[in-house]
Amino acid sequence: MKKKIPLNEIAYVKIKEKIMRGDFIEENYTSQNQLVEELEMSRTPIVAALQRLQQDGFLKVISNQGIIIQELSIKEINNIFDMRLAIELFSLNKIIGQLTEDDFKNLDEIIEDQQKCCESNDYFNFAHLDGDFHQYLLQVEDNSLFIQTMSNIKEKLFFNSTNFLRKRQSMMDFIQEHVRILEALKRGNTELAVKELEEHLQKGKLQIG
Repeated sequence: MKKKIPLNEIAYVKIKEKIMRGDFIEENYTSQNQLVEELEMSRTPIVAALQRLQQDGFLKVISNQGIIIQELSIKEINNIFDMRLAIELFSLNKIIGQLTEDDFKNLDEIIEDQQKCCESNDYFNFAHLDGDFHQYLLQVEDNSLFIQTMSNIKEKLFFNSTNFLRKRQSMMDFIQEHVRILEALKRGNTELAVKELEEHLQKGKLQIG
């Protein structure tokens, strides 16, 4: 018998998805009443979900005012990108020469999907694919702690990233940077691949922050 998912868990997933999709970007605000109407759920599971999301740092519930979506501070973004630089550059150095033709094909496909998202202004899925590109390289290195850390970081950055990626030029720039990283990897040029990745992350740190 399939286990029934609690309503508060369903509410948690749906509200977090709405935050990450950028549904609240324009006003950075929502309310319990609005969520009750949009999710077609009772107030109890929504309140439980909001408490959990507040603990996770995605929003802040203010009595008699509503729910403020929490953007990362500049310091938090800088700290996250510094961690990404340490993890990703270390990992990339270790996997040069290990990538197979199938790996290159899979990375090419991620970039192709990003190009499609750019053409359709689908910044939500573009941001997901950006994370997939970086996560794929970590999976080749196969350090489970790095992979889990990056997965958590990805969620924290997502709201800020989707806001930034609403600019078409930003998406095009990210694609070209991924292409340059991948071309260096295909040539087995460790120094160039690391340089391109570092520049890509440093640029993201400045622009998203």
